Amino acid sequence: MLPIRTLQVRLTPLEDRAPLKAYVARPRGTVYRGGAGLDGSYISLTATAFQRAGISAFNLGQTNTATKTLLGDAGMFIDALRAGLTIRYEDDEEWVIASGMTSEAAQFNLIGYSYGSLLAAQTAYFYARRKHIVDHLVLIGSPIDASFLSNLRANRCIRKVIAIDLKEYGDPIYAGISQVDLIAAAPILGKQMMGNGGEGHFYYAHATRDLTERLNRLAARIVAEGLR
Repeated sequence: MLPIRTLQVRLTPLEDRAPLKAYVARPRGTVYRGGAGLDGSYISLTATAFQRAGISAFNLGQTNTATKTLLGDAGMFIDALRAGLTIRYEDDEEWVIASGMTSEAAQFNLIGYSYGSLLAAQTAYFYARRKHIVDHLVLIGSPIDASFLSNLRANRCIRKVIAIDLKEYGDPIYAGISQVDLIAAAPILGKQMMGNGGEGHFYYAHATRDLTERLNRLAARIVAEGLR
């Protein structure tokens, strides 16, 4: 059972009212979310690599199982469209982690790749605005907007923001990318995705022969940043 913090919120638009109590679970543990579609064999391999590297209380975020059943691969493209047009920008929506938290964990960490990095960023922002400490926010191959990224880094409740770009592997996406550059990158991303060879943006997402080694190196790099 997760410990619960109580926040008192007073709403007085026209007249005095009794305070309303909102209950927010105290976030603990590490949550990882993958790219558009939130599925693929690389996700379980990523989880294994991170756990072997020493990240305890590791959890996978929600998947799009229901969406994939209804829409097939279209769900992945819907996620990608959302990533490019909406959720890469700061918003005030609720991004609560509904399950998977472990109260005994020493840290609260959020890790995301591509589309999942935006979910991680929005979740971190949601909790930080409510004064919960986020120990590490790790954004891998993230198309996050520059202003949103700057605000995350400036928030004192988010202790460390780690942006891992994949430019060295040919990824045209980078943290802080402009909308113009993101649109220009679309044809390159399409070729890299269809190539299925683990190039560029999909360096950690395609089932290449050395994917496990790639993920082990990524996990070691993340643990070196202080995640536990």
